[in-house]
Amino acid sequence: MLRIKQDSVFSTQQPQQQYVPLKQVSVEAHIRSFAADATIKQVFRNDETKPIEAVYCFPIEEQAAIYSFIARIDDREIIAQLKEKKEAQKEYSDALEQGHGAYLLEQDEKSQDNFIINVGALPAGKECHISISYVSELDLVENGSRIRFVVPTTIAPRYNPNKGGISSPAGTTSKYVQTAPYTIEFRCQVEKTNISRVSSVSHPIQIQLGQENVYVIEFAQKNTHLDRDILLDIELNSNRSNTIVAVEPGAVMASFTPNAEDCQRVMNNVETTNEFIFVIDCSGSMRDENKIGLAREAMLLFLKSLPLNCHFNIIRFGSTHQALFNEITAIYNEQNAQKAEQLTNQLQADLSGTELLKPLQWIEQHPPGQGRARQIFLLTDGEISNVNEVLDLCRSMATSTRIFSFGLGNSPSRSLVKGLARTTNGRFVFIPPNTSVDIHVGEQLQKALQSCITNIQVKWHLGANVMSAPTKIPPVYANNRLIVYALANNPTFVFGHNSSVELRNDRSRLGDAKIDCIPN
Repeated sequence: MLRIKQDSVFSTQQPQQQYVPLKQVSVEAHIRSFAADATIKQVFRNDETKPIEAVYCFPIEEQAAIYSFIARIDDREIIAQLKEKKEAQKEYSDALEQGHGAYLLEQDEKSQDNFIINVGALPAGKECHISISYVSELDLVENGSRIRFVVPTTIAPRYNPNKGGISSPAGTTSKYVQTAPYTIEFRCQVEKTNISRVSSVSHPIQIQLGQENVYVIEFAQKNTHLDRDILLDIELNSNRSNTIVAVEPGAVMASFTPNAEDCQRVMNNVETTNEFIFVIDCSGSMRDENKIGLAREAMLLFLKSLPLNCHFNIIRFGSTHQALFNEITAIYNEQNAQKAEQLTNQLQADLSGTELLKPLQWIEQHPPGQGRARQIFLLTDGEISNVNEVLDLCRSMATSTRIFSFGLGNSPSRSLVKGLARTTNGRFVFIPPNTSVDIHVGEQLQKALQSCITNIQVKWHLGANVMSAPTKIPPVYANNRLIVYALANNPTFVFGHNSSVELRNDRSRLGDAKIDCIPN
């Protein structure tokens, strides 16, 4: 979304928000192992009769890192530099006051999957070409059998509890426009190693099979609109190793994906009583795309699948929150299961706003008892503005609580849904409209009941001093992936063919891999 900044040095008071038409968008991506390198190019034109200051908001995948930002107007080219935020903002304002073109790229602090470009002074009748490149880890889905590459192409209106209503991204006051007046070009190369098939559940695609080492994927239809996220599913070979490496000069990435047998070999079989708390978004936005229907369907399946002697509760939330039981959890028996089923069948999107923080604060104030493991299942479209505040609270609960988050609909907040799971060592899943929830409910419940492999150690045999990341290795579950990195002190160092990586815990060796493909 590109708009004319109303409080800029060029603007006058406008009764309605004005937009600058975006003429063209293209996405080029290269996928190797479990990582993607993507470049988004945008062209937009100032059709006004005077210079404007333009602001553009765009969504980017959570866990992505931008490494290049280039803007061009006529023969001028601006290449971004990384600077401290306040320093960058001051330099940007100074440049505008002098009538120079200036560009400012920031992350939306309250909703981490939105970035903001202040394009600066754009002369009348001129086009601005912007190119943004980023790298991102890719998610495992379908019980670890597929990798999913996502390019978010829509920004849902985020609910801001401080304002009591829907706000547009980046704090604009404009009404959200559902239908984008421009189209997108998409081209993606997927390296064939360990890959058996590529498909898309979001858009018709065509795949070129002629190249020896890569699949080339493009849209099958020319007039594809920016009305939904691009989802590309990459199916893995069934006979692959549980440890895979990718290497570049100065860096190695290793992914470890244990199967059920791997976990069984090293898991602690300590018996615990499980608590299951279901937190269901009943805000007004859940009416769209029948997201509340997906939540009802998922809840009915959960209620039929809970283990005996567990404890549970259901919390509906919107502008307020309401719990099925007054105590934090109740025993799962026939009587309580009937109450829960009755409530589930009556679920409606009738609680106005999306204030997730309050029910989570209520849960945090009632910690689980001794010998109990608490699992929270959150079903939401994630349309909130205070993402960081919610994540900070959940991070403080992580020693006793895991969150399994379900992002419903075409455009949930990926930073919220993923962040809740990652900060609590839980898991997440995204469920588009008109899809079955059965497999997702079963997978998430199975993962909630799993023990995990802990105390993992990574041993690098690379012939050089390296820095390993992350420094603290999180628990890993069956058919879920752990990614670790080794970074050489010399970024141009070339690793040899005898290089390898080994993963162990205090009980046994978990996996290993040798580096057998060295890039030129």
